[in-house]
Amino acid sequence: YIKGIVYDQENKNKLAALIDIIDLKSNLSIYSGYADEVDGQFLVTLPKGSDYSLNVSKEGYLFYSENFSLEKYKDGVPIILEIPLQKIALGKKVILKNIFFDTNKFDLKPESLSELDKLVRFLKNYPNVKIEIDGHTDDVGNDEANMLLSINRAKSVYDFLVQHEIKIERLSYKGFGETSPISENNTLEGRANNRRTEFTITEIK
Repeated sequence: YIKGIVYDQENKNKLAALIDIIDLKSNLSIYSGYADEVDGQFLVTLPKGSDYSLNVSKEGYLFYSENFSLEKYKDGVPIILEIPLQKIALGKKVILKNIFFDTNKFDLKPESLSELDKLVRFLKNYPNVKIEIDGHTDDVGNDEANMLLSINRAKSVYDFLVQHEIKIERLSYKGFGETSPISENNTLEGRANNRRTEFTITEIK
């Protein structure tokens, strides 16, 4: 089971945010509810045997994205999550942890749909916000190929948003290849962290 606490990243105040958990295989909602308005906590039990996306959202804040599998956790031991939410502000960014691609490809996998839908909804709820979609890779392979791959992956997300009625004037995309790692590239986990798609707020009207 998952035990989490949601709070404001800046002032540490607890937040009664909306918690959505989706089975990535079926794209079906497993849980939807709110963290406690007093202590920001929530508790969810989930069946094993699948991978899940977790999305936390609250009005005035950027949504929070996470994905996890229960297989590596022991039965009866809770998964503890601390979830800091960022207020919507210029320059803030979100790592989209449930955007998936096959190795060396830039076609969006079906498991990405729930995350993409969240991003579309966010942009429609805040029409004054403009964003840049950024693609990143690990350092495995050719530098030029990684740069091109990161550009194409960012463009795939851009194209999805345009297809879902987000105006192109509100969007841009950029690839960084392997130039902006957030973890060491000498472990599998570190390389997985570096292979990421994120968005940054570039303008608020």
